[in-house]
Amino acid sequence: MAEEARSKETDYELVNSISVAAFDVDARIFRTLWHSLVRAPEVALAAIEGDYTRYISPIRVMVALFGIQFGVAAIFGAPMSVTIESIAAGMDPERLAGWLDGQDPVSIDRAIEDTMSLVLWPIMIVSSLPYLILLKLYRPSLKFWAHLCVFLVPTNASTIAFILMLPAVMTSESMMLMALIVMLAVYFAVTGWLLARYYSRSILGTSLRIAGFVLLLPLTFIISGGGQMLATGWILDSQFGLSLPDLLQS
Repeated sequence: MAEEARSKETDYELVNSISVAAFDVDARIFRTLWHSLVRAPEVALAAIEGDYTRYISPIRVMVALFGIQFGVAAIFGAPMSVTIESIAAGMDPERLAGWLDGQDPVSIDRAIEDTMSLVLWPIMIVSSLPYLILLKLYRPSLKFWAHLCVFLVPTNASTIAFILMLPAVMTSESMMLMALIVMLAVYFAVTGWLLARYYSRSILGTSLRIAGFVLLLPLTFIISGGGQMLATGWILDSQFGLSLPDLLQS
Protein backbone atom coordinates (compact mmCIF):
# COMPACT_ATOMS: atom_id res chain seq x y z
CA MET A 1 0.00 0.00 0.00
CA ALA A 2 2.82 2.38 0.90
CA GLU A 3 4.59 1.68 -2.39
CA GLU A 4 1.33 2.20 -4.30
CA ALA A 5 0.75 5.51 -2.51
CA ARG A 6 4.29 6.64 -3.29
CA SER A 7 3.79 5.63 -6.93
CA LYS A 8 0.57 7.65 -7.16
CA GLU A 9 2.30 10.62 -5.51
CA THR A 10 5.16 10.38 -8.02
CA ASP A 11 2.70 10.17 -10.90
CA TYR A 12 0.85 13.22 -9.56
CA GLU A 13 4.08 15.22 -9.26
CA LEU A 14 5.03 14.24 -12.82
CA VAL A 15 1.64 15.29 -14.22
CA ASN A 16 1.76 18.49 -12.17
CA SER A 17 5.25 19.32 -13.46
CA ILE A 18 4.17 18.75 -17.06
CA SER A 19 1.07 20.90 -16.63
CA VAL A 20 3.11 23.72 -15.09
CA ALA A 21 5.64 23.53 -17.91
CA ALA A 22 2.89 23.53 -20.52
CA PHE A 23 0.52 26.15 -19.12
CA ASP A 24 2.48 28.39 -16.73
CA VAL A 25 3.65 30.66 -19.55
CA ASP A 26 0.03 31.26 -20.59
CA ALA A 27 -0.96 31.88 -16.98
CA ARG A 28 1.82 34.45 -16.63
CA ILE A 29 0.77 36.16 -19.85
CA PHE A 30 -2.84 36.65 -18.73
CA ARG A 31 -1.73 37.64 -15.23
CA THR A 32 0.73 40.16 -16.64
CA LEU A 33 -1.89 41.66 -18.97
CA TRP A 34 -4.46 42.04 -16.20
CA HIS A 35 -2.02 43.24 -13.55
CA SER A 36 -0.55 45.80 -15.97
CA LEU A 37 -3.89 47.54 -15.49
CA VAL A 38 -4.61 46.88 -11.82
CA ARG A 39 -1.19 46.19 -10.22
CA ALA A 40 1.18 48.12 -12.45
CA PRO A 41 3.82 48.84 -9.75
CA GLU A 42 4.15 45.11 -9.01
CA VAL A 43 4.59 44.28 -12.70
CA ALA A 44 7.19 47.02 -13.14
CA LEU A 45 9.10 46.06 -9.98
CA ALA A 46 9.20 42.39 -10.97
CA ALA A 47 10.61 43.34 -14.37
CA ILE A 48 13.20 45.68 -12.82
CA GLU A 49 14.34 42.94 -10.45
CA GLY A 50 14.33 40.31 -13.21
CA ASP A 51 11.74 38.19 -11.34
CA TYR A 52 9.68 36.37 -13.97
CA THR A 53 8.08 33.78 -11.71
CA ARG A 54 4.70 35.58 -11.83
CA TYR A 55 5.03 37.96 -14.77
CA ILE A 56 6.72 38.01 -18.15
CA SER A 57 8.97 40.76 -19.43
CA PRO A 58 7.22 44.00 -20.53
CA ILE A 59 9.15 43.78 -23.79
CA ARG A 60 7.63 40.36 -24.53
CA VAL A 61 4.21 41.72 -23.61
CA MET A 62 4.66 44.64 -26.00
CA VAL A 63 5.64 42.31 -28.86
CA ALA A 64 2.66 40.04 -28.14
CA LEU A 65 0.24 42.98 -27.95
CA PHE A 66 1.59 44.38 -31.20
CA GLY A 67 0.73 41.11 -32.96
CA ILE A 68 -2.65 40.83 -31.23
CA GLN A 69 -3.48 44.41 -32.20
CA PHE A 70 -2.92 43.70 -35.89
CA GLY A 71 -4.75 40.36 -35.62
CA VAL A 72 -7.85 41.85 -33.98
CA ALA A 73 -7.79 44.76 -36.43
CA ALA A 74 -7.71 42.31 -39.34
CA ILE A 75 -10.66 40.34 -37.92
CA PHE A 76 -12.83 43.44 -37.48
CA GLY A 77 -11.53 45.25 -40.54
CA ALA A 78 -10.08 48.16 -38.59
CA PRO A 79 -7.17 49.92 -40.35
CA MET A 80 -3.96 49.96 -38.31
CA SER A 81 -2.03 52.28 -40.61
CA VAL A 82 -2.46 55.17 -43.00
CA THR A 83 -4.87 54.45 -45.87
CA ILE A 84 -5.61 56.24 -49.14
CA GLU A 85 -9.06 57.05 -47.78
CA SER A 86 -7.66 58.66 -44.62
CA ILE A 87 -5.08 60.66 -46.58
CA ALA A 88 -7.64 61.90 -49.12
CA ALA A 89 -10.43 62.58 -46.62
CA GLY A 90 -12.58 65.45 -47.90
CA MET A 91 -10.75 65.55 -51.22
CA ASP A 92 -12.47 65.82 -54.60
CA PRO A 93 -13.09 62.20 -55.79
CA GLU A 94 -12.21 63.11 -59.36
CA ARG A 95 -8.89 64.55 -58.28
CA LEU A 96 -8.12 61.41 -56.25
CA ALA A 97 -9.06 59.18 -59.20
CA GLY A 98 -6.79 61.18 -61.47
CA TRP A 99 -3.92 60.84 -59.02
CA LEU A 100 -4.45 57.07 -58.71
CA ASP A 101 -4.37 56.78 -62.50
CA GLY A 102 -6.36 53.53 -62.52
CA GLN A 103 -4.45 51.83 -59.69
CA ASP A 104 -6.40 49.89 -57.07
CA PRO A 105 -6.49 51.74 -53.71
CA VAL A 106 -7.13 48.46 -51.87
CA SER A 107 -3.84 47.02 -53.16
CA ILE A 108 -2.08 50.23 -52.20
CA ASP A 109 -3.56 50.13 -48.69
CA ARG A 110 -2.45 46.50 -48.32
CA ALA A 111 1.11 47.37 -49.34
CA ILE A 112 1.18 50.28 -46.89
CA GLU A 113 -0.10 48.11 -44.04
CA ASP A 114 2.39 45.30 -44.78
CA THR A 115 5.30 47.73 -44.73
CA MET A 116 4.02 49.63 -41.70
CA SER A 117 3.96 46.43 -39.65
CA LEU A 118 7.76 46.54 -39.92
CA VAL A 119 8.36 50.29 -40.01
CA LEU A 120 6.28 51.01 -36.91
CA TRP A 121 8.90 49.35 -34.70
CA PRO A 122 11.69 51.89 -35.35
CA ILE A 123 9.13 54.70 -35.24
CA MET A 124 7.98 53.50 -31.80
CA ILE A 125 11.57 53.29 -30.56
CA VAL A 126 12.42 56.82 -31.70
CA SER A 127 9.19 58.26 -30.28
CA SER A 128 9.86 56.60 -26.89
CA LEU A 129 13.35 58.10 -26.45
CA PRO A 130 12.15 61.49 -25.12
CA TYR A 131 10.18 59.75 -22.37
CA LEU A 132 13.12 57.55 -21.39
CA ILE A 133 15.38 60.61 -21.25
CA LEU A 134 12.83 62.38 -19.08
CA LEU A 135 12.58 59.41 -16.71
CA LYS A 136 16.37 59.36 -16.45
CA LEU A 137 16.32 63.05 -15.52
CA TYR A 138 13.64 62.37 -12.91
CA ARG A 139 15.76 59.70 -11.21
CA PRO A 140 19.34 59.43 -12.55
CA SER A 141 20.33 56.70 -10.08
CA LEU A 142 18.13 54.09 -11.76
CA LYS A 143 19.55 52.02 -14.59
CA PHE A 144 18.21 52.36 -18.11
CA TRP A 145 16.46 48.98 -17.87
CA ALA A 146 14.44 50.20 -14.88
CA HIS A 147 13.30 53.30 -16.77
CA LEU A 148 12.42 51.15 -19.78
CA CYS A 149 10.24 48.89 -17.63
CA VAL A 150 8.49 51.87 -16.07
CA PHE A 151 7.84 53.24 -19.55
CA LEU A 152 6.63 49.96 -21.07
CA VAL A 153 4.13 48.92 -18.39
CA PRO A 154 1.82 51.95 -18.96
CA THR A 155 2.37 51.61 -22.71
CA ASN A 156 1.22 47.99 -22.56
CA ALA A 157 -1.73 48.87 -20.32
CA SER A 158 -2.94 51.54 -22.75
CA THR A 159 -2.53 49.15 -25.68
CA ILE A 160 -4.64 46.55 -23.87
CA ALA A 161 -7.39 49.15 -23.42
CA PHE A 162 -7.20 50.08 -27.09
CA ILE A 163 -7.40 46.44 -28.25
CA LEU A 164 -10.48 45.87 -26.07
CA MET A 165 -12.16 48.82 -27.79
CA LEU A 166 -11.26 47.83 -31.36
CA PRO A 167 -14.61 46.08 -32.06
CA ALA A 168 -16.44 49.26 -31.02
CA VAL A 169 -14.15 51.37 -33.20
CA MET A 170 -15.75 49.81 -36.27
CA THR A 171 -19.18 51.17 -35.37
CA SER A 172 -18.34 54.83 -36.05
CA GLU A 173 -15.49 57.27 -36.56
CA SER A 174 -16.30 58.93 -33.23
CA MET A 175 -15.49 55.65 -31.47
CA MET A 176 -11.93 55.83 -32.80
CA LEU A 177 -11.55 59.19 -31.10
CA MET A 178 -13.08 57.75 -27.95
CA ALA A 179 -10.70 54.79 -28.06
CA LEU A 180 -7.71 57.13 -28.36
CA ILE A 181 -8.98 59.20 -25.42
CA VAL A 182 -9.41 56.08 -23.29
CA MET A 183 -5.97 54.87 -24.37
CA LEU A 184 -4.36 58.15 -23.28
CA ALA A 185 -6.34 58.19 -20.02
CA VAL A 186 -5.16 54.69 -19.12
CA TYR A 187 -1.59 55.56 -20.10
CA PHE A 188 -1.40 58.66 -17.93
CA ALA A 189 -3.25 57.02 -15.02
CA VAL A 190 -0.82 54.09 -14.91
CA THR A 191 2.17 56.38 -15.57
CA GLY A 192 1.13 58.65 -12.70
CA TRP A 193 0.79 55.59 -10.47
CA LEU A 194 4.33 54.48 -11.26
CA LEU A 195 5.77 58.00 -10.97
CA ALA A 196 4.17 58.35 -7.53
CA ARG A 197 5.64 55.01 -6.46
CA TYR A 198 9.18 55.23 -7.84
CA TYR A 199 9.95 58.83 -8.85
CA SER A 200 8.25 61.19 -6.41
CA ARG A 201 7.60 61.69 -2.72
CA SER A 202 4.73 64.16 -2.90
CA ILE A 203 1.52 64.85 -4.81
CA LEU A 204 3.00 68.06 -6.19
CA GLY A 205 6.12 66.25 -7.37
CA THR A 206 4.04 63.57 -9.06
CA SER A 207 1.82 66.18 -10.74
CA LEU A 208 4.84 68.07 -12.10
CA ARG A 209 6.36 64.87 -13.43
CA ILE A 210 3.12 63.88 -15.13
CA ALA A 211 2.97 67.37 -16.64
CA GLY A 212 6.39 66.68 -18.19
CA PHE A 213 4.97 63.62 -19.91
CA VAL A 214 1.95 65.57 -21.14
CA LEU A 215 4.22 68.25 -22.64
CA LEU A 216 5.99 65.55 -24.66
CA LEU A 217 2.76 64.46 -26.37
CA PRO A 218 3.04 66.90 -29.31
CA LEU A 219 6.58 65.71 -29.97
CA THR A 220 5.36 62.11 -29.92
CA PHE A 221 2.62 62.88 -32.45
CA ILE A 222 5.11 64.69 -34.69
CA ILE A 223 7.59 61.80 -34.63
CA SER A 224 4.95 59.10 -35.05
CA GLY A 225 2.82 60.90 -37.63
CA GLY A 226 5.79 62.27 -39.54
CA GLY A 227 7.49 58.88 -39.60
CA GLN A 228 4.38 57.17 -40.93
CA MET A 229 3.85 59.81 -43.62
CA LEU A 230 7.48 59.58 -44.74
CA ALA A 231 7.20 55.78 -44.91
CA THR A 232 3.89 56.05 -46.78
CA GLY A 233 5.41 58.48 -49.28
CA TRP A 234 8.31 56.11 -49.88
CA ILE A 235 5.97 53.14 -50.45
CA LEU A 236 3.76 55.08 -52.85
CA ASP A 237 6.74 56.29 -54.87
CA SER A 238 8.81 53.10 -54.93
CA GLN A 239 6.01 50.56 -55.47
CA PHE A 240 3.34 52.50 -57.36
CA GLY A 241 5.07 55.51 -58.88
CA LEU A 242 2.72 57.86 -57.02
CA SER A 243 3.76 61.13 -55.39
CA LEU A 244 2.27 61.85 -51.98
CA PRO A 245 3.25 65.56 -52.09
CA ASP A 246 1.35 65.89 -55.38
CA LEU A 247 -1.77 64.48 -53.75
CA LEU A 248 -1.50 66.74 -50.72
CA GLN A 249 -0.97 69.92 -52.70
CA SER A 250 -3.93 72.21 -52.39
